[in-house]
Amino acid sequence: MIASILNASSTTQTLLDQLERAQSMDEAGPIVEKLWREWTSAHKNSDEEALMSEGLVAMSEGNLDRAENIFTKLIEVNPSFTEAWNKRATLRFMLWDFEGSLKDVEKVLTLEPRHFGALSGLGMIHLRLGDPERALKAYEDLVNIFPSNADAVQKIITLKNYLGINTL
Repeated sequence: MIASILNASSTTQTLLDQLERAQSMDEAGPIVEKLWREWTSAHKNSDEEALMSEGLVAMSEGNLDRAENIFTKLIEVNPSFTEAWNKRATLRFMLWDFEGSLKDVEKVLTLEPRHFGALSGLGMIHLRLGDPERALKAYEDLVNIFPSNADAVQKIITLKNYLGINTL
């Protein structure tokens, strides 16, 4: 079991290294898909796998409160399950609980500092909280990890213009 967890972590780090070197979205897309699969399936046992699946179904069906409860239970069972924290952060954002989402994103980034999804979420949270400087920092960190993310690049340009930062 520990060997498979370490191997998954090694695989994730290799994929993140590849993402950093990807020159286009065509190149990055398959890497991003593999990373999401790795993160979502980083459970330790079948009970955790079932909770993740149940939470994802509830989320996709729009049952956000139920999904949040499921991901909370998963976090209680396995506090090192990065993607459980990230999914709950996403749900809390969708439920307009920006402070709760921010706390969860901070935990995600403690567990996986190169989690591009959490960094994107961090940027959105800071925008909602009215802090464009911190949003800019989050998007810049995101682009360092995922340089071919055109959405993040555009947000950086927009935020720099808004903040009066010279982009030359």
